[in-house]
Amino acid sequence: MPAELRRYTAPATLISAAVMVALAVVGATAVGDGRARASQVICGDRITADTTLEQDLVNCPNHGIVIAADGITLDLNGHLVDGDGTPAADCDQRKEPCDFGVFNDGHDGVTVMNGSVREFAVGVLFGTLTGRARDNRVLGVSATRNQFAGLGIFSQVRGLVRNSSGNGSLDREGSGLNLGDSHNVRIVNNSFRHNAHNGIRTAESNRNVIQGNLTSRNGLFGIELEMADRNLVRRNRSVRDGAVGIYVAPGNRNVIARNRVSHVRRGDEEGIGIEVDGGDHNVIARNSVRGSRHTGISVGFDVVVGNVVRRNHIRGAGGDGVHIDDKARRTLVEGNHAFGAKDDGLDVNNSTTTLTHNEARRNADLGIEAVFGVIDGGGNIARNNGDPRQCTNIFCS
Repeated sequence: MPAELRRYTAPATLISAAVMVALAVVGATAVGDGRARASQVICGDRITADTTLEQDLVNCPNHGIVIAADGITLDLNGHLVDGDGTPAADCDQRKEPCDFGVFNDGHDGVTVMNGSVREFAVGVLFGTLTGRARDNRVLGVSATRNQFAGLGIFSQVRGLVRNSSGNGSLDREGSGLNLGDSHNVRIVNNSFRHNAHNGIRTAESNRNVIQGNLTSRNGLFGIELEMADRNLVRRNRSVRDGAVGIYVAPGNRNVIARNRVSHVRRGDEEGIGIEVDGGDHNVIARNSVRGSRHTGISVGFDVVVGNVVRRNHIRGAGGDGVHIDDKARRTLVEGNHAFGAKDDGLDVNNSTTTLTHNEARRNADLGIEAVFGVIDGGGNIARNNGDPRQCTNIFCS
């Protein structure tokens, strides 16, 4: 992975560093007991009871609505919470949070549902500076044209984001959804499109489920796992994302399974379907990767140990179908199908790799190019590839 790409993955996002400085300090007006009427809610209100909107909130100069109690539901009722598209005047991010569409300030058991939020710094933000909030939900919310993220989920446990979207975030590190310092959160059946940086970014977050989501035409990554362990990334679709469809760097014991990644589009050495750039004992299994500008599936760059690449289907890669770097130790490459790559079907550069029951056909160069000493588990097939040898340093039928 080139240096230009790695530079963008190292720093914390602006939300986690600057926007989250003082989550506990918010000034606004509280809505009283009982279910709130729409006429009671104006921009910047703090709500302490179940609330249903019956009209849009438009051109809010700072926050839209602030959640200020546990166990309440904010039903947007199909309506819009709209910012003014500019930083909040007279609000110092070093002293207080600024410009969130819907802001849950560390409360448990909160549901925000059924509406849209746009033109804030962050569309919907759940976060806390003290411990972790629990059992919060975002259901059926569309967040568009926000500066840093459509949806921000920080310091949460057992949360749920379902049937929602985060599109068109504008900052150069803007994401559809930012998940940070959170565990056992489910990100299910959402869509994240046209964000400047990532569709979904997961940082320092473990044991989460990212399932059934669509990422499309995001500037850098469709889904990024950074310093994230034991996450399940399953049955997602990445379509025409920028540099990498699904990216792990670093992360341990994550499962990347049954995803469909197509036409990752950036050129040069980017444009990779699925990549593990750092981390051990990850499993990449039963994914479909088609039409990547460069490599279909890549493991390595930094020293990684014990990763598994199993039963994936890779078609039409612009470089290698599967690439195992020389720094990737003890990788198991088993049962993969690599067809129509413009370089090798499988390119293996570390001798501790085990190759077994892979199939490589109609690739422009070798079917399987392996370094001397690679572990031949048998059952590998290479036919109709451009290099008449078909394989190097293993036996292929």
